[in-house]
Amino acid sequence: MPVRDRRLLVLTLLIVVVTGFAAYNYLLGLDRRVAVVVAAAALPEFTLLEPDALRVVHLPEGGVHPRAVSSPGELQGKVLMVPVEPGQQILVTQVRDPGTLGFDNQFVAVLGPGERAMMVPVPPGQAVGGGLAPRDLVDVIFVADEARLGFAFARVLLQGLRVLDVRGDQGGALTATRHDAAAGVVVAVTPKQAERLAFALEHGTLYLMTAGGREEPEVATQGTFLETLFDPEPAPERPVDGER
Repeated sequence: MPVRDRRLLVLTLLIVVVTGFAAYNYLLGLDRRVAVVVAAAALPEFTLLEPDALRVVHLPEGGVHPRAVSSPGELQGKVLMVPVEPGQQILVTQVRDPGTLGFDNQFVAVLGPGERAMMVPVPPGQAVGGGLAPRDLVDVIFVADEARLGFAFARVLLQGLRVLDVRGDQGGALTATRHDAAAGVVVAVTPKQAERLAFALEHGTLYLMTAGGREEPEVATQGTFLETLFDPEPAPERPVDGER
């Protein structure tokens, strides 16, 4: 075989080997799958991302966006800034921390229909020692100002209000990196609840208590007056047969 033909044959074999190796690596890459977080349903703009809004799928590595997220924990509590379709990958560039949003849309993601955000200006000593955080549920106790109302009493005013934020005295969200004092708690309320809170703030003192983020059934109370301050608390009702 002439030298030229042998060189051509070697070159052809080399091209075949390189092409085969590239094809093998490509097919191998199709089988290599990685975890990626996608939308579990259609999500509108300003959705507050919770676990039930997300799911994890395993996609071929080549089909995953470089800014995709692999763990739902990275997105929980973030606000989606663009609408996404079911199964669409959610990117780190598409979400924001609620505290970094402008004033106009800071609470839009966490307010339900008919709800408003209202600041309750209570110092830490009247708000669980400053231990409240967003998504906690709080009950409000009203203690009447005897000088204004003519008699003193205390009673649970509202129950199960959702904490949206804890604010500092400089107006921003209070975080571990800020050193301004706590000025109050922002809660989600209906307009009627807002009226009751505003009246109570003008005619007495408010205290907040919480069971954390756990929802509790509402408890009816009769209020406490000086005459009943030392009355024994009634024993809890015993469960009816079949409810144990």
